[in-house]
Amino acid sequence: MQVLRGIAKGQTTKRLAKDLGLAAPSVETHLHNIFKKLNAGNRGEAVSSALKLGLITLADL
Repeated sequence: MQVLRGIAKGQTTKRLAKDLGLAAPSVETHLHNIFKKLNAGNRGEAVSSALKLGLITLADL
């Protein structure tokens, strides 16, 4: 959820990794899993799907 909120805010993989104390490849793995679970092809689609499903709200942004 932290990665999903981060991409909704427009954070880069590098920035997310730094903020979460992870390596960039770990964040990329999380992104891949998020895209797969939300049937999304990119960050924008993932955020849109998450908003529609109520996983994140505009207040999270």
